[in-house]
Amino acid sequence: MDRRTYLRASIGAGIASSVTVGAIPESVTAEPSGSLTINDQTLSDGQSLVIGEIETQQDANLGIRNQRTDSRLYSSSIEAGVYEDYEVRIAPPITEESRVSVSLYPEDGGSSFARDTAIVSGNDDLEIVDGIDQTLVAADSTAGFEYPFFLYAPSNATSGEGKPAPVLVEPANSGQPADDIDVHISAGERLVSDGLPRDISERLGAPLIVPVFPRPESDPVNWRHLTHALDDTTMGIEDGSLERIDLQVLNMVERAYEILEDAEYAVRTDGILLNGFSASGNFVDRFTVLHPDEVISVTAGGLNGMPLLPLDKFKGRELPFHVGTADLEALTGSPVDRETLDETNQFLYMGAEDNNDTIGFGDAWTEDSLEELALDVYGEDMIVDRFPTSQSAYEKAGVSAQFRVYPDAGHTARPAAHDIVEFHQRSIDGEDVSVFGDEIGTTLRIDLSPENPEVGDEVTFDASESSTVAGREFLSYQWEFGDGDVGIEETTTHSYANEGEFTVTLATTSDLGERDEVTIQVGVGEGYETIEDTDDSDDNETEPNSDGVDDNGPADTNDDDVGTESNSDETDDTDPAATDKNGETGSNTDGADGDDSEDTNDDVPGFGVSGALAGVGGLVYLLKHRLSGTKSESS
Repeated sequence: MDRRTYLRASIGAGIASSVTVGAIPESVTAEPSGSLTINDQTLSDGQSLVIGEIETQQDANLGIRNQRTDSRLYSSSIEAGVYEDYEVRIAPPITEESRVSVSLYPEDGGSSFARDTAIVSGNDDLEIVDGIDQTLVAADSTAGFEYPFFLYAPSNATSGEGKPAPVLVEPANSGQPADDIDVHISAGERLVSDGLPRDISERLGAPLIVPVFPRPESDPVNWRHLTHALDDTTMGIEDGSLERIDLQVLNMVERAYEILEDAEYAVRTDGILLNGFSASGNFVDRFTVLHPDEVISVTAGGLNGMPLLPLDKFKGRELPFHVGTADLEALTGSPVDRETLDETNQFLYMGAEDNNDTIGFGDAWTEDSLEELALDVYGEDMIVDRFPTSQSAYEKAGVSAQFRVYPDAGHTARPAAHDIVEFHQRSIDGEDVSVFGDEIGTTLRIDLSPENPEVGDEVTFDASESSTVAGREFLSYQWEFGDGDVGIEETTTHSYANEGEFTVTLATTSDLGERDEVTIQVGVGEGYETIEDTDDSDDNETEPNSDGVDDNGPADTNDDDVGTESNSDETDDTDPAATDKNGETGSNTDGADGDDSEDTNDDVPGFGVSGALAGVGGLVYLLKHRLSGTKSESS
């Protein structure tokens, strides 16, 4: 078993500007229930709207409309609970007095079950900067990009004091190989017209760029080049229109800057925002490792549990692209810049029920040897093995990234929608983003009290703060106290009849059938010391090269369109969007990477970053254990 001890510090309060007064368990009844209150108000910036109180007994969709203009202002999921002074950023901005309606809808779509309206006034000092309608910019080989891209810029309000936002980039992902470029253009058009990146763009006030590259079947290269994921075979193309498409993206951004400047649309140009899911999630994840100096923040999901590891070696194995970075200099002419990558904000996420796997498909893994290496290094199961292993590899490389697993969610970006917007906004503002991350492996934690017991003392052994993979639970606890006695409860007590050192073992079994254990040594009586985990091994320890220098880089020093409101009438009491519009479109005909709209088990609210306390009282022992699991089938 791979083990190492760690102490997890509190990550503090949540991020939203609202206050959760009290959580309400998810309703098991058929009829949703809730209430809303919104007061008349004037928006100083035209876009920050405050809802006085929200109460919903089940996870729901929150929608806001401007009735004067009959336009949608906001749509996002919200967790069951009671919220006061819930602040949201709306788009487009309100500059004239308007009646605004706020509604709650069932998460799966349907009629609103709570609604209120208010008169909202804009700030007379605000100026509206006209946006740019979605435009397909033609390929321009002289400018360094061989394929077209979509550009969209939302209208923004400014008082002359606000700073412009960077551009947001999400490559098109058609979900299928096709030589007809129109197939991929259509996928990009859906993204920019009503997909998740359009919502992110409007919420952030950031221009949106959607590069459209082909995912060929036979021309100009064969289907084994998974261009939409920026895989190893794609990066190995040395000539033709698909050579270095990563650099073509940067050239598209430069052209977009020119168009925006001509339109007198202010934009921040010192870096870009990236978003992607499934194949495009792999694309932006790998792009970030290649060009960390160009990226402010990246959000990438549906990664099969296998983000690109920022290491040349791991677990004693050399890691070529697209597992690691060992041959990056040979591919691109430049080695990985881990120091700059560490400064780039990364949010990597998976759904706990995601079973969309690229393993076994020849376009994602052209070489059998690379696929076998991936299985050896990452592990079999996407959630149980691979994603925790990836987090461990990032820690070893000294590169910070926020890893998150959404319980009960499948292959969909839907539950992460609100977090994605908040993550990028905090990155733009230079604020801390560490609250988005979780320790995603199994954590066995023993609270022991008293710390150094005497003979006859009643000793409490508490494992209640242990946790397993998101959405899973422990089915059994087995204690061995080192003197022949055993226990089977999550929290139990035991007394020792003699002085000495006793080896105490806690073994757990999860509903995945995974068994894990942690061992501590308890000292009873004067002169005997309690010692934490007795296993001194740590297979994540950095392996030095022949020079005694770690060849893996520096040591570790340490919205959201989940349902759209109806445009049919002013009452806006129906939410027809019972399916995802999160970006990836089209069917996955070859199984290599899935469309995020196919999953039906994605009913998880978006925003829910929570704190975790590292222990209150007593002696706390923590073990972060990387699990070994069964291989998940691809879909």
